[in-house]
Amino acid sequence: MDTFHCSIPSIQFGFGARQKLSQLPATWRGKALLALDPFLDSNGAAADLESLLKKSGIVTEKWTDITPNPDCFTVDRAADLAREQGCTLVVGVGGGSAIDFGKAVAVVAANPGTSWQYTRRSDHEVLEPGEATLPIIAVPTTSGTGTEATPYSVLNNSKIHEKSTIVSERIVPKLGIVDPELMLSKPPRLTAYTGIDAITHSIDAYVSALAQPFSKLLSLESIRLVSRWLPEAVANGGNRRARGKLAWASTLGGMAICHAGTTLPHALGQPVSGMFGAPHGGSIAACLVEVMQFSFMADFQRYAEIAEALDPSARDLPLKQKAEASAELVARLFRDTGTTVRFSDFGMGEKDIDKATHIALTGYGSDIEIHPRVASEDEIKQLYRACL
Repeated sequence: MDTFHCSIPSIQFGFGARQKLSQLPATWRGKALLALDPFLDSNGAAADLESLLKKSGIVTEKWTDITPNPDCFTVDRAADLAREQGCTLVVGVGGGSAIDFGKAVAVVAANPGTSWQYTRRSDHEVLEPGEATLPIIAVPTTSGTGTEATPYSVLNNSKIHEKSTIVSERIVPKLGIVDPELMLSKPPRLTAYTGIDAITHSIDAYVSALAQPFSKLLSLESIRLVSRWLPEAVANGGNRRARGKLAWASTLGGMAICHAGTTLPHALGQPVSGMFGAPHGGSIAACLVEVMQFSFMADFQRYAEIAEALDPSARDLPLKQKAEASAELVARLFRDTGTTVRFSDFGMGEKDIDKATHIALTGYGSDIEIHPRVASEDEIKQLYRACL
């Protein structure tokens, strides 16, 4: 058995789990910056959450200026407010954007520099979050990023139209509250794209060079759950069982990438998301099948095991054929959930390939390096072209 490390974040899971916000430890009493998806503020959910936090002795300073692909400069403004108001805690509520926003605020409010300076890039000196980083509570309302269980905060730089990621154990939430009841009202398209994000996390983590027994266990279960329950949740959003299964799959996928990282699909998708404002799940869906077709020959065994997790009936196929089938099974899931898209659907053209490739190599080099088939610069351009 290989030597490896594994860690399990603190997760309160289940329908009604948000009530846990009224029973938080006394050590967290004080003022919290509430980083809130603006939709939740408009539909009344915010008042309920603030009331629960108040029962734990926590008053809130609410921030709702959060967009999909959260902007690093807005993070810095929110961090200034948190510092001025003496916030000692950050509570992020919403999809991955709101929680990633809150994570970045927790860094900048208690450390020097700007949020962009903490993102992992090869074109600047990366600052590291210090011990003063504020504790974070994450309450996801979508089933996709698993950010309640990860050390990642993905930010967009609106001046250069690029996305990059803060990576630090200090921004793993102290508590993740996963309440599928908060996800019942999500529309089909959002449900579908966030589900694709979750399954991609697990596929990425499973084939990663950093994969180990614990992360592989998480990945396979997440793949099984998304493949089985995502079409049902897209067709019938009120199906409580499907919502619960997807919520758990998303958390498992977050735990998996926490240990093994993301790989080539994210390296290709994130630049397009930053350049064109594409939804993260959509930018991944545009390239995942082609990346799997490019990669399966580098590790027949792992891609064959992914195929079995996607569809147990694939188990009787010969190894190579089973591995090759993994890409088609993902394509079938895309068709079943209406998520078959191309990069051109988000505005990308041939003229943008060189810039996207440069961003992928600059901001996501580690994702490229731990993929089972390490793509050259020319191969990345070819993949972009194939996905247009």
